[in-house]
Amino acid sequence: MAAEMDSTIYTNLAKQHPSCVLDICGNASCLGCANSPKQGQRDPLFFYGVLNGQTETLTSITFDWLLNGRAVLEALTSTRPHFPRLRALQLRNAVNPPAQLEETPSSAVSYTGCCLLGPPWLGFLQRHANLECLAWPIEHFLPDGIQSETLEDDARDVIQTLGHRLKSLRVDAPVLNHYFDTVEMLETYSPRASGRQTAFVRSVASQMRTLRVIKVEGTVPIELRLELLKALQHCSLQKIVVIGVNWALADTWTDLEDTHGSHWRLEIGNPVLWENGIPSIQQTPLQETLLETRQDLEVLSLEVVEQPAALSILEVIAMGQAASVIELKFSGFIGAPMLYYPSPKAQVELSHLKHFHNLRYLTTAVWLAVTHEDQDLSAQIYEFWNTTTRQPVQIPQCLHHTLTEYYSPAVLAEKVAELVGPHLSLQACAHPLGVKVKALFLIQQSHHNEIFELQVLIGNKGKAMTFSGMRDENHPEKLQEKMLGREWF
Repeated sequence: MAAEMDSTIYTNLAKQHPSCVLDICGNASCLGCANSPKQGQRDPLFFYGVLNGQTETLTSITFDWLLNGRAVLEALTSTRPHFPRLRALQLRNAVNPPAQLEETPSSAVSYTGCCLLGPPWLGFLQRHANLECLAWPIEHFLPDGIQSETLEDDARDVIQTLGHRLKSLRVDAPVLNHYFDTVEMLETYSPRASGRQTAFVRSVASQMRTLRVIKVEGTVPIELRLELLKALQHCSLQKIVVIGVNWALADTWTDLEDTHGSHWRLEIGNPVLWENGIPSIQQTPLQETLLETRQDLEVLSLEVVEQPAALSILEVIAMGQAASVIELKFSGFIGAPMLYYPSPKAQVELSHLKHFHNLRYLTTAVWLAVTHEDQDLSAQIYEFWNTTTRQPVQIPQCLHHTLTEYYSPAVLAEKVAELVGPHLSLQACAHPLGVKVKALFLIQQSHHNEIFELQVLIGNKGKAMTFSGMRDENHPEKLQEKMLGREWF
């Protein structure tokens, strides 16, 4: 079935957009034409046939979940190709198995074929100076030990060119099951990862001037996320996306009793967090919390803040990008705001949204308690929300009231509005289109986890106007929106 769908997609693509896009996805190397390789073919030499005759029309090259990645990349660059119309180069999802890029034994002391600012990719970038979209693993930009002061002239020139041409930049880091506040914490875990991520921020990100979109995905310490966003203060960013295992802005559970343990749970209908029978700290009233926030950011700038390291990520974004940002997306469920019982820290973090007067789209992960009367309702909630099943959902009558009262989309839409609405800019909410807020919920199953999306339109005074959802990741409408919304193939 998958092979048939691929064949249909690329056959139709060839008819509408002949020879304009090279998309390398999974096991297959696919061009918008009918002579794509057979299922399972992995021979990188396929590139030689594909690229022959396409050099004048190719505008976008995308590698996504690429198996045997290093061999394919080496095959592409070994021909020293030149695509005069190329505007997008993307290597996505190449940081975790099974698509993780292999490293040569000598990679600790020398450039590798996967390092963007070393040969042969440095030469590729020199020949393609008009790139506007770039996606690459954050740990494969610069080799170990190379900093801005030790960059070769050719690499420095390429970075300057990218800095004045790129509109969209995506960087991926490996997804680690660890929480890292600081670069030092990551360095203890992986000195190589720490050094490479820091080098990218200080040598590459700091030179960006024309970016409109930045996407950071994977495990990057919060301290380094801050430094990255500070480095981009010269750009007029319109869309900022940060995705990881942990909530992108902060760990909002730090005030709660042993929240990183595996046994804590939150009872719906009982606003107390329990750990081994011990209640957590009591909530601080919202108004008292907001009184402790910093003065309005309109009077601040990165140059005059005495201790910029103490700022939160959203504050840093607001100081440099408040006027230009249209869309924000912060994913990651560990430490995310709890929908029914947000911590004081969560309220403080969200309060900085009031500075984004042109915000139209906000996506954020939220943590939803799934326990009621000592019963885990994950499976029942999953069935209750699953809009892709063709069979009527069978919910026990005894649970129907609980699911309807606490987990129905209408009820959750109101709770999302209560969580986010008071913190949004009044000017943004008063816009005729309002602010579209997408709340992401994680439902953990025994064999897999599922992410659901609830979209709430928030209008005047931060009130919910309409909502749609729940939609899982494979919902047909969501998949279609995702494909149509991609500016670059």
